[in-house]
Amino acid sequence: VKKKTKQTKKSAKGKGGGFKLPERVAQGNAISALLPIQVGFAGYLPRVRIGFQYDRQIKKAHWIYGGVALLLDRAAWQNFRLSDCDGTSFSCQRGTVAGFDVYAGYAHKWYLKDYPYLVPIARGALGGGRWWLPDLGGSRAQEREYTWTMNVRGGGGVRLFLLTDLAIGFDANLVIGFQRSQDTPLALPASKKTNFLIGMEILPLLVEYRF
Repeated sequence: VKKKTKQTKKSAKGKGGGFKLPERVAQGNAISALLPIQVGFAGYLPRVRIGFQYDRQIKKAHWIYGGVALLLDRAAWQNFRLSDCDGTSFSCQRGTVAGFDVYAGYAHKWYLKDYPYLVPIARGALGGGRWWLPDLGGSRAQEREYTWTMNVRGGGGVRLFLLTDLAIGFDANLVIGFQRSQDTPLALPASKKTNFLIGMEILPLLVEYRF
């Protein structure tokens, strides 16, 4: 009878078994793919952002991290917040924006005893980048050639670990700083302009691997 009961319990456990979230997650190092968008509220930011990030655990909940991102957009003078276009079809068309940014900072990653597979994160970083605006020539009303920026970024997110070393997640970071641009009006020398920047990185498609 005892043997039969033991077999029945084992069978029930097997039938009830299935996908389970991990009871612990890996520590030490992490690499992440972060995408896809960012927006500028005051000042222009290229909208497509494809980033890669490395995190290093210092002690328990304390981590440092750094990353690099490719910036892309298909935009026109309205997006760059420049003066009105002259109205002709050529000078009003959109062009490709391309650039990059780099950043580094500190992150605090909480451990939830009852939900070890769920990791909330708060972070802060310093960053900078540069992008080039489309050069369309002719009577193009757009005068701006390129922009570079320095900024601070604060925000956070959450990770849901599906496996011990693999998670999906979401991040949102507020970006505050300044932009320095070069403008070259038609038949006039180039000039530099500085603008205030407030923007946000919205990264709902995130994959993190720990090792």
